[in-house]
Amino acid sequence: MIRPLTLVFGTLCLVFALASCGNQPGRGLVMKSITSGALKKNQAPANADMPSQQELEANISHALANSDKRLSIVVIEKRDSFSFLTEISQNGPIRTWASPDRRTLSTSSGLIVATRGLGFDLMSASLPGSKALVTSRKAGQAQRVLRYLDGENQKQELRFSCRVSRGKPQKIAIGEIRASTITMTESCRSSGASFENTYLVDGRGRIVQSRQWLGAENSYIFWQKLRH
Repeated sequence: MIRPLTLVFGTLCLVFALASCGNQPGRGLVMKSITSGALKKNQAPANADMPSQQELEANISHALANSDKRLSIVVIEKRDSFSFLTEISQNGPIRTWASPDRRTLSTSSGLIVATRGLGFDLMSASLPGSKALVTSRKAGQAQRVLRYLDGENQKQELRFSCRVSRGKPQKIAIGEIRASTITMTESCRSSGASFENTYLVDGRGRIVQSRQWLGAENSYIFWQKLRH
């Protein structure tokens, strides 16, 4: 289930970094996600039904202990909402992840190529150049195409020119993920829009943490793996 995310800073820090706040591994992109939008350090809980820090820790530990499936957490920043995701299928390079209420996102080597159930969904994406550069941790130029449905249920394509750059190393210690990563940034621009995706990529080319643009309506999603 997609849940409102109006927790205090300490709870959020626990969810996404599992005690990786402060000067510990995993802080970089995690902290960028937490402090963006309406997620403020001194924000008080607005929903009495939200889980406490201890409950969140227990839920994460329980999920990891009682499932052998791949697990992750996502935050839809514009909506201040989050959900746990479980991988439910794999078709070639495409993995599909689902929340308990069956909203899904599909990834190709960790890059988001489709969503369902969010509204204004990304129907599909073509991004072979970006995927190759990001997962090989190399800089370069690429093109990507994002497809949506317009108000008349007709497919609309948005084409972007992208520049992929290599950044600083970052150590990650989150859930069952322990990795030394490189920060890869994908800056994309078209005549009507621009965005910047950020990925933390380990030595095997796996994206373990990312912040990716879904479109004008849903904006950015923060995605954190808890288990490969």
